[in-house]
Amino acid sequence: MNFKFNKESLGIYILRFGLSIVFLYFGISQILDQSKWIYLVPDKFFNFYINEVLKSKLVFVNGIFDVIIALSLLSGIFLKIFSILGFIHLISITIFSLGFTPSGIRDLGLAFAVLALFFLIRK
Repeated sequence: MNFKFNKESLGIYILRFGLSIVFLYFGISQILDQSKWIYLVPDKFFNFYINEVLKSKLVFVNGIFDVIIALSLLSGIFLKIFSILGFIHLISITIFSLGFTPSGIRDLGLAFAVLALFFLIRK
């Protein structure tokens, strides 16, 4: 990792670190205890009903995905790919799960922060 310490690059590193903390916290939390998160998974998805076991597995997989995004943000590896995937991920959570609730608006703001990172990085 090549560290440059001008204002622009320092801002990008701070943004990456802050976003990685969020993804890492939620990812680890979902991996360790899916029961705290299954209420966020919709009961019906594309006309298919989802039972509690499948919801738990979806939360676990989502947690792994969140950790992978966090590791990409921290390491800078595949940063462009995972920043756009993080944006799509957070937008879909807002639309399909949280809606325009306070938590949904928070995730919407985080989604646009990840999208800004996509446009700020040069690789």
